[in-house]
Amino acid sequence: MSERLSPTRVAAIWAAALVLLAVAAVSVIILVNHTVFGPGQKVRDFQAHLAAGEGAQALGLLNATVPEGNGLLLDGDGLRAASADVKDFTVGKPEPIPGSGKVVQVTASYTVHGTAQQTSYSLQSAGRRWLFFDRWAFVPSILPAVEVSANTTNAVDINAMPAPLENGRTTVPVFAPSVINAGFETPNFAADSRGMVVTDPNAQGTEVKLRTEPTKALVEEVNGQIKKYLDDCASQQVLMPASCPMSYSTSARVNADSIHWSILEYPQAEIVPYNGEWALRPLTVKTRLKVTEQDLRTGASAERSIDEDFGFTAELQASTTKARVVPVASE
Repeated sequence: MSERLSPTRVAAIWAAALVLLAVAAVSVIILVNHTVFGPGQKVRDFQAHLAAGEGAQALGLLNATVPEGNGLLLDGDGLRAASADVKDFTVGKPEPIPGSGKVVQVTASYTVHGTAQQTSYSLQSAGRRWLFFDRWAFVPSILPAVEVSANTTNAVDINAMPAPLENGRTTVPVFAPSVINAGFETPNFAADSRGMVVTDPNAQGTEVKLRTEPTKALVEEVNGQIKKYLDDCASQQVLMPASCPMSYSTSARVNADSIHWSILEYPQAEIVPYNGEWALRPLTVKTRLKVTEQDLRTGASAERSIDEDFGFTAELQASTTKARVVPVASE
């Protein structure tokens, strides 16, 4: 026959069960408060909006002011492109900021092209919801802005999207983290700057200065014009071809029909920036002159072959699509 529990014992069992339930409830509340409503989750939600290209939601969550500039990386395809290389995003434990009241710092770790990076966010307590759960909000801030500059062009591509320039510059507000790939390519000039990472949510004055380089097509065009110029010089059957670097002086009598210039080695153009424009470094051509000379005293004739180097300079007149080489002097 089973022993009947006394009312006191039954009450004690119920009290213990209620205590266990209360402890379990408190544990669940603490866990949910930390994982679902904690500041770290705000950071995760923010990064999820960036990856999805949801700029309005990210901006509203971040509580940030947008500086003036081209907003092509703040929403849609531009935002997704700026966030695509951010991988393995994890959020660390919130750390109180001493002397700041109810403000904590949350540091996110991630990789960009395999390189470890970090971004720290400041969040502040914003009261409670449903009595038990904390509310957190990002501390108001101003979005970072990146200034992209370039010469020889009036537009660049930023993350594969066209961006016009004004006086060679444009300002692009971005979220943090963002990866900036800037560049341009025209028939004659190109520049490329890839993989710059904006990690600081409060960064201002970040610059991307595109280093313009001549394209292979421009170098080939310039070398072609130089070759034609020198070939025209070599076709002249005179000892001093007009407007050309080569010349030959002799006291002997020379029959013009015996004069034959040839180019042994053409110069290779080196295009360099100079005073905000483009210039050619001094050029040197290797030549051979074959000529028959008659000694004025003896009347004897002799065939001669003279190899000589001649230096000259040339002006380069180049735009993004056209180029003209103008030889200007001999040395």
